[in-house]
Formats: sequence, structure tokens, C-alpha cells
Amino acid sequence: MIKKIIKKIYKKIIYGYKSSSKSYIKYLKKIGILIGKNVTFYEPNTNYIDTQKPWLIEIGNNVEITRGVVIITHDYAWSVIKQLNGKIVGSRGKVTIGNNVFIGINTVILQGVTIGNNVIIGANTLVNKDIPDNSIAAGNPCKIISSVDQYIVKREKKQILEAKEMFLEYYKRYEKIPPKEVFDEFFWLFETRKQKKLPKEYIEKIKLTGNKEKTEKMFLKDNPYFDGYSKFVEYCLEGEKM
Repeated sequence: MIKKIIKKIYKKIIYGYKSSSKSYIKYLKKIGILIGKNVTFYEPNTNYIDTQKPWLIEIGNNVEITRGVVIITHDYAWSVIKQLNGKIVGSRGKVTIGNNVFIGINTVILQGVTIGNNVIIGANTLVNKDIPDNSIAAGNPCKIISSVDQYIVKREKKQILEAKEMFLEYYKRYEKIPPKEVFDEFFWLFETRKQKKLPKEYIEKIKLTGNKEKTEKMFLKDNPYFDGYSKFVEYCLEGEKM
């Protein structure tokens, strides 16, 4: 506990208002940036948010902003024009980020861009144009690669293979069956809905993004892919020579 307190104080001294998501958001709101509820900057000391004209940035609710994300509302390339002919040709644009948005690592969002609701942006993406609602975007420059509905179907299929890979790598490394608690992102696949008390690792995931009740209802309503953890273990070990 004491180590955590010391670490928190140290970060505050080194990074100031960028020492935590809460303090960074408080600062950004204070200078005039509109920010909704349940917004998270995971590593605010790595983020650059253009604060020169703070009223040109608006961030909605439930937005996850990861490491190295940059948001820019200006372009100083007109300095070249000024050198050539002496003219000042201004360049500014509002950036709007909707609700329920995930922004991947090292994404750069340029001026004049609107990102819609229910959007996922892949890592290292250059957002130089509007992204519509319910879209997955990635690339440099960004491209719309699928809808959210298509992405959900893809992820639900792929997560089974990823869970199996995670299982097998654990088994090879430690030469034993992994405890089910390590599958805190995959418990939906095998955990019985009759369970009276879930492991704390699962409960933490259920609480994420501020919609705990909705997730609990869906968990009880949705059927698991495997009939218990033992069946999941059988699936993972099937055909494997250990």
C-alpha cells in the first residue's frame, strides 16, 4: 500500500496533470475541451492533445484513448507559403469524437475530422477523414475495413482459437493445466450461467466500461460455447501431443 502511494506521488511530481487519466481530463475540461462521461486516457503522459484552441475538440462518452494517441486541430504547413510569398494562410479544424469509441495505440487524428459513434480505430492509424458510425477503421491513411456488426461476428469466432492458443502456451510453459481464472477475457466461452459466485477476475471484466448490469443480463441470457471449463480443456488438448 505504501509503495503504491509513493509511486502515485512520484508520478504526480514527474508528470503533473498528466500523471493520471482523472487529472488529465480535469485539466482538459478546465481549459475548454468538451469531454463526456467514462473517458479514459490509459497513459496520458504519452498523449498529445492540441490545446491551442481547446474549443475545437469534443470527446463523447465511453471513449478509450490508448498510448501515444495524438489529436491535432491545426496545420502549420502554411509556414512554407509564408516563406515563399509572405502570405499567412490559416489552417484550423474541429475534431469531434463520438460515443463508445476505442482509439488504438499511436493513432494520429488530424484537424477537421469527425469520428462517429461505436467506432474502433486500429493501432498506428492516421485519421485524416471522417469515420461513420458503427465502423472499424485502420491504416495510414485510414480506411473503413468493416462494420461493427461484421467485426463482432469475426471476433466471436476468432476468440475461440485465441483462447486455445493461450491455453496451450500456458500448458507448454508451466507443464500443467492453467487455472480457469487466467481466462478473464474468455470466461464467456465456458463459464456456467448457474455459477453463484464468479471469480474476482471475471467480475472485474464485467464491471468495465460502466455497463455492469447490461453485461450481467447478457451473461445470464447467452449460452456458453463449451459446457463447462472441463469441456474447454478437452477441446484445447484434443489432438495435441504433450
